[in-house]
Amino acid sequence: MIFKKVAIIGVGLIGGSIGEALKKKKLAETVIGIGRRKSSIAEAVRRKAIDKGTLDAGKGVAGADLVIIATPVGLIPGMASKIRGSLKKGCVVTDVGSTKAGIVRSLEMSMPKGVHFAGSHPLAGSERRGVIFAREDLLEGSVVIMTKTNKTDLKAMKRLGGFWKSLGAGRIVIKSPEEHDRIVAQISHLPHIAAAALVNSASDGSLEFASTGFKDATRIAASDPGIWRDICVTNRKEIVRALDNYARNLAKIKKLVKDGSGAKLRRELEKSKVRRESLR
Repeated sequence: MIFKKVAIIGVGLIGGSIGEALKKKKLAETVIGIGRRKSSIAEAVRRKAIDKGTLDAGKGVAGADLVIIATPVGLIPGMASKIRGSLKKGCVVTDVGSTKAGIVRSLEMSMPKGVHFAGSHPLAGSERRGVIFAREDLLEGSVVIMTKTNKTDLKAMKRLGGFWKSLGAGRIVIKSPEEHDRIVAQISHLPHIAAAALVNSASDGSLEFASTGFKDATRIAASDPGIWRDICVTNRKEIVRALDNYARNLAKIKKLVKDGSGAKLRRELEKSKVRRESLR
């Protein structure tokens, strides 16, 4: 057992999946869920993602050895400030947000003396939202990016890394918050924006005939708009850079299509095919 008491703030898809894995693998004596709606807490208890829950964040984190903040990224800094007075000395705090620079800066300032924070981002999930879609095996084989700064407690980070590995993570990667945001802007945030733009570029009449290819390419466009608004706002600098690079590549392909440059177009498509097939 790695932690005696774990508190999860935000028992949705990610938080609920973490809770289910914790319970299934017996990695915590007690798992407390903290939410905004009684119905969500009741569903999390019913699914055995948590032992019990509360709407009172301060009460929920009291005495916890590990606190995981799994709310939308826009709510994480405020939540950290809200619970800081209830955290016991020696507690480890992490978040699972998909943007890091602003969150890490804020939470490192919010943590009281003796409480250790390190950011985490499990690269797992889906376009669905809510504990009803939680799965105990969601993190199996996944990559977890953890953030490190000159304020990070190395013992707490090592303990947290062991926690993610015990939940099934296949690889733990340590990056600075800024490196994290650059990476996810290219491989997570940009694809979502591209999928949204692709859906909005098709006419209503054309969408009537959308089949497997279109649906596969645009699945993530069905994600929660509020969550993605916060992601875009909090990582706007890196997302704009990623969009600029994408626009350059799109313009290159557009020119090849316009010019009817069949040989060059084939080489460009072959390049993307090889790179896509290299992904594990």
